[in-house]
Amino acid sequence: MNLGAKIGGFAHSTGEGGVSPYQLENNGDLIWEIGAGYFDCRTKIGLFCEEAFAATASHENIRMVEIKLSQGAKPGHGGILPATKNTTEIADIRGVEPYTTALSLSVHSAFATPVEMMVFLQKLRDLSGGKSTGFKLCVGRPSEFISLCQAMIRTGIRPVYITVDGA
Repeated sequence: MNLGAKIGGFAHSTGEGGVSPYQLENNGDLIWEIGAGYFDCRTKIGLFCEEAFAATASHENIRMVEIKLSQGAKPGHGGILPATKNTTEIADIRGVEPYTTALSLSVHSAFATPVEMMVFLQKLRDLSGGKSTGFKLCVGRPSEFISLCQAMIRTGIRPVYITVDGA
């Protein structure tokens, strides 16, 4: 897919499973999607790790960083990678133990409020050397999006882009 994106002159998203060597090998542009599992940028217990994030974000072909809040296919639900599918290769990419169930919860541990999310977004921007940062969400209730807009006004921190996934 990365080669096709490079040939086509567009970027493709990593999905929330981390950045794989296959996505890096053709030097096409990537959008690194970071879900609540913090795959490829997590501590051993699953919390966000600044050092791991900065190391992965330093790849030249990672052009954008996207915080995944929710997606239309399963709004309000996290993701589960069953232990039987979590091979050594996948576990290495995600930064988890092989053959264990890997969870990406429906909420982030790095922030709990819209204001904290904006501060986290700025942290990602700073740690990535200024790369474009944004977020992806499925708008379930307009009030949730309005809260994010109010946090942007309050903090002065704004995403470079917002991806709205269908409901």
